[in-house]
Amino acid sequence: MVKITIDEESIEAILKYAKTHRNEIREILKIIGEEALSVLTEKEVLKEGAKLYREIQREINYTYRKD
Repeated sequence: MVKITIDEESIEAILKYAKTHRNEIREILKIIGEEALSVLTEKEVLKEGAKLYREIQREINYTYRKD
């Protein structure tokens, strides 16, 4: 078990653990990455992403339009 607190000593312990347990850290990152992708492909998130994309595209077109 890893107890995470915010102080200088525990941050050093986390860094030391991460350096000596790379496979476990990699496994954690893989799980988080898979979950992040799962969330990003949900219908509502995709709709919001498409809306944001259209807004960004509109601003780019407005900013760089030819006069």
